[in-house]
Amino acid sequence: MQPVKKLMFAACALPFVGSTPGLAQDSPLQNFAAIEAYMCNYNEGQTRADLDKVVAKWSKWADSNYGVPYSAWVMTPIFSSTNMTADVVWMGAWQNGTDMGKGLQAWIGSGGDMAAEFDKVVDCVEHSNSASVNLRPPPKGWPGESGIAVFSNCTTAEGKTPDEAMAVQQKIAQARYPEGADVGVWAFIPGPGNNNPEWDYKIVTSYPDLAAFGAHWDSYVNGGGWRKTMQMANGMLDCDSPRVYHSTTVRDGGINPAPK
Repeated sequence: MQPVKKLMFAACALPFVGSTPGLAQDSPLQNFAAIEAYMCNYNEGQTRADLDKVVAKWSKWADSNYGVPYSAWVMTPIFSSTNMTADVVWMGAWQNGTDMGKGLQAWIGSGGDMAAEFDKVVDCVEHSNSASVNLRPPPKGWPGESGIAVFSNCTTAEGKTPDEAMAVQQKIAQARYPEGADVGVWAFIPGPGNNNPEWDYKIVTSYPDLAAFGAHWDSYVNGGGWRKTMQMANGMLDCDSPRVYHSTTVRDGGINPAPK
């Protein structure tokens, strides 16, 4: 993974958030965490085993050089599409933008040799930043050693505000996954590095394993959950077919995924 050479922050970097004149006090659009994602393909002859060796070295480097909490996951596709062809995704999270800036500065300042190790194994064609807001807290013990992450791109209906869309998304998450469910739900708002997306935000859902994913699939598909979701979303938002990834936690920095 190439170190970031320049960081450019502008008010227009997060257009979805910036389009809201004033956040309602009870709006879900508060308490954002900072997210980075690398979309990567393996270099010829390289495999996940090679990547895992570099990740182990990186973890030791991070223990000595990373001065702020940082969580990271390596994700591989289970269900994907032809326009999402990455072999592997690196996703990292900081609690806020201040920690993100400090973390990136540490990586740029002293991570060059470590970046070269990654570059031998993977070619990362995209590095993007997003603002993440929690819509449904994950269960106790999250993230665990591994899990399932589901991503869906969503758009807000014309004439509707981000606050309205997020309020509906939060109600959908709470309706689909009642208290005690082993699921967490977030919205990712695109920032720098997202190449003029035709969507407004991503809905990201975490499950502890494929068995839990399958059980909730049944509830949604065979239990009538899709009908209720369509009724709640009607005229407010639209989401595409999701992508499903196996996620391995490679660093747990204790990032709080939900507002305190």
